[in-house]
Amino acid sequence: MNEIKVAENKTLKLTNVLSRLVRPEELGNLPVILTQMQNFMKSNGAQPIGPLVQAVKMGTGPDHVPELYMMQQATQMIPQMEPGYHMDAVLRVKNCLYAHYTGPMSHNQLATAKLQIMAFENDIKLTGNNYTIYVNQDDDDAVIDVFMETK
Repeated sequence: MNEIKVAENKTLKLTNVLSRLVRPEELGNLPVILTQMQNFMKSNGAQPIGPLVQAVKMGTGPDHVPELYMMQQATQMIPQMEPGYHMDAVLRVKNCLYAHYTGPMSHNQLATAKLQIMAFENDIKLTGNNYTIYVNQDDDDAVIDVFMETK
């Protein structure tokens, strides 16, 4: 069954999160980047756990260009980082709008759109940061969670 359930004031909490900024010119190499992230974890004695997380954060530069980060939880902290990688023991984002999407992968952007409409209709200010968790990427029966940070 296709559905999008929404809620307010949800908290996203991830532990031992390895993240990597993905530059616009690298988008065509996303599968390679994700494999490199997993190999980096394994070479440091950690294993990837949980679903893949995609974060879009508002840039800090003068033109506020959004930045794309790929994130993956690991079984343990990795003490030594290589350039381009960042590790958080705990990533906690409070006061989020939340959507749980179930349906075809090709329509998963509807979850984000529904949260944007919800924010608009209820005069909720968004920071521009959002997190998409790919629980199941099956073409016909995808399950995706979206967290949008509010101000």
